[in-house]
Amino acid sequence: MDLERDYGLTVSSLQPHAGGFATDGWVADEQWFVKMWKPGEPPIGLELLGELHALGLPVVEPVRTVQGDLFAMDGGRAYAVFPYLQGRTATWDDWRVAARALRQIHEVPLKVDLPPADISEPWIAELGRNLHHPWIKDRGDEVAAAIARLDGVRARLTPVRNVVCHTDMHGLNLLIDDAGEVAAILDWENAVIGPREFDVWVGADGNELGEFLNEYGADDLDLDHLEFALLARGLRDMSARVLNNVDRPGVDTWGFDRIARLDTDLDMFRPYCS
Repeated sequence: MDLERDYGLTVSSLQPHAGGFATDGWVADEQWFVKMWKPGEPPIGLELLGELHALGLPVVEPVRTVQGDLFAMDGGRAYAVFPYLQGRTATWDDWRVAARALRQIHEVPLKVDLPPADISEPWIAELGRNLHHPWIKDRGDEVAAAIARLDGVRARLTPVRNVVCHTDMHGLNLLIDDAGEVAAILDWENAVIGPREFDVWVGADGNELGEFLNEYGADDLDLDHLEFALLARGLRDMSARVLNNVDRPGVDTWGFDRIARLDTDLDMFRPYCS
């Protein structure tokens, strides 16, 4: 990448930084964060960041290139530059601030250009056609049963209140400052307009689900949408790993383990549902 050519930035140090599942990252002079997408993967939602920031959310906007664009290209890969914020990624010890941040997202007005939530889950359907994959073939019946259950839940979903949904409010996407507050909510590529439940499910991945829901102020949730969200996330994370042949341990941690505790999680959510 050529930061001077593309952004007019002269930097003396470029250090690798943990990226995401589909991106790589660097820190330039402790001032800029450089995010680079995998080959052939276009950036999604960069325009949205400015809209969300204008609504008062703690969102970091990308720096524009010298040509006024939101990203540049280097060797067939897109990359963008953001102001670098000091902080740490959240852990489940930060569940209070995470719950409040989620509530803040859901309370913003629906004045952003986002697609509606898509419940068709094509990658899960593709997973169902790959039950012979060596990572899951010994437990293919479990995967098939989970996919069938997802189809059944989908058939009984009825309309509920829609909000701005991040859909991936895990610790890596929440930056915490030295005071223990949220410095930034990151990675909005999968944001949609959809049911609150498509975000609130994330509390089940921690050890303080009831407390998380109380801090969020959960009430009148819909159990069917929660079941769909929990089951879809487990199957979707499984499919991302199986179909791309990456992160074999994650097939169990983020796939089978989530599916196995589905009914226990739903019992915890039940008192907060209508």
